[in-house]
Amino acid sequence: MSGRDDATIARAAGMLRAAGDDGRLRILEVLLRRGEIGVSEIAEATEAEASTTSHRLRILLSEHLVNRRTDGRARLYSLADGHVRTLVENVLDHADRSVSLK
Repeated sequence: MSGRDDATIARAAGMLRAAGDDGRLRILEVLLRRGEIGVSEIAEATEAEASTTSHRLRILLSEHLVNRRTDGRARLYSLADGHVRTLVENVLDHADRSVSLK
């Protein structure tokens, strides 16, 4: 068998499932545009309840798509790294082009 091992493929599939939800992808897009911000700002930007936003962020955290940093009482979130940034940019750019081709 060539290519990546099963554990890597399974991990990648989990990451794509996490990012594949509309609400979670919207959070990733907000973090792409705005950088490190708190839950309330993310909730406002995505027009979602803070509890829903927190739940979505926990899923993104569990798949290592976002980072969380505590600053006093605030929990601040950002994209995990440049790979996630590139992934989000590319999938959104591809979606934009796909829509314009129809």
